Amino acid sequence: RAIYEFNESLDSNVLEPVSRAYKNNMPEAAQKGIGNFLDNLGGVSTLANQILQFKPIESAETLARILVNTTIGLGGLFDVASDMGLVTEDEDFGQTMAVWGVEQGPYVVLPLFGPSTVRDGIGTYVDLTSPANMVDEIGEVGVSVINVVDKRVDLLSITDILDQSDDPYITMRSSYLQKRNNDIYDGNVPVTDDDF
Repeated sequence: RAIYEFNESLDSNVLEPVSRAYKNNMPEAAQKGIGNFLDNLGGVSTLANQILQFKPIESAETLARILVNTTIGLGGLFDVASDMGLVTEDEDFGQTMAVWGVEQGPYVVLPLFGPSTVRDGIGTYVDLTSPANMVDEIGEVGVSVINVVDKRVDLLSITDILDQSDDPYITMRSSYLQKRNNDIYDGNVPVTDDDF
């Protein structure tokens, strides 16, 4: 809870105001182009994780999506691939480890990164340090800052709802664990006796 409070303080004093200013003042077309560009960059990491999860069809679609958006979509600024029916779900190394049978471990809140589990925390580190995400240092910092702001804009409506909760920490923990379980099973979470 202490790290959660630290993150909340940082968010309410820095990230949320910057994100709201970005959303309200940046032209919508520019926001969409930046989001598309960042999604295209993230596709490389998704592709690597799909290969490691032995998903050949999804890997082929993601590769095609990257190639189409990088070429026809002008470096990813335009999402031409979605119009062609080439869609993909994000995959990360935490999900890959889950597919390999690594237990999730306890729920944790990482400074600056937010909710996680031990497995997903390790996965986040691997994803951030993978060659697919490495660019020169200045470019890496610039892309990281823009990526954080872009992701935070996407979460504004969700955090507005979260702020109305009786206990935002518990709501966040429950929501995160349910979402990750859904991600790991690609939306087909098995029913267990505990669900009844």
